[in-house]
Amino acid sequence: MQVMRAFAIFCCVAVISAFNAMSAEAEPMLVVEDEASGTVTTFEEADLLALPQISFKTSTIWTDGLREFSGPSLMSVLEQAGVGPGEITLTAINDYSVIIRRDAINDEAPIVALRKNGAPFGVRDKGPLWIVYPYDSTPEFQSEAIYAYSVWQLNRIKVAEGN
Repeated sequence: MQVMRAFAIFCCVAVISAFNAMSAEAEPMLVVEDEASGTVTTFEEADLLALPQISFKTSTIWTDGLREFSGPSLMSVLEQAGVGPGEITLTAINDYSVIIRRDAINDEAPIVALRKNGAPFGVRDKGPLWIVYPYDSTPEFQSEAIYAYSVWQLNRIKVAEGN
């Protein structure tokens, strides 16, 4: 009986150790690659939360009613990563990608939302990162192009070499 108990404890310790090792090697929330400089910048949740946060309430074509979204502006994420000029591609976990025009980005919008109604949100709820505009604030943010830029489950940004 003691041998079985010792074996069970050993197995539990081994599983916990393996889990801790796996979580230590977890992928970052967001990877930003700048082809021109060859740099890759990774962002964990704490890194994104350390940037200035923007918060607004808006409805979306994908959700019911008003929701409050908060997170850093996409511009501040790009600036923190030190990327240069070039074509910006936003890519989701499922490999959906879109090229976003530079003139569709400013200091206030879009944001890389990592909080919805004040709480983190998961993959099943279009998270943990979602490019969100304040759609209700102006008709400019209610276009097919802006909706296409609103990548949910965002995990990669690539800035191509160029002008």
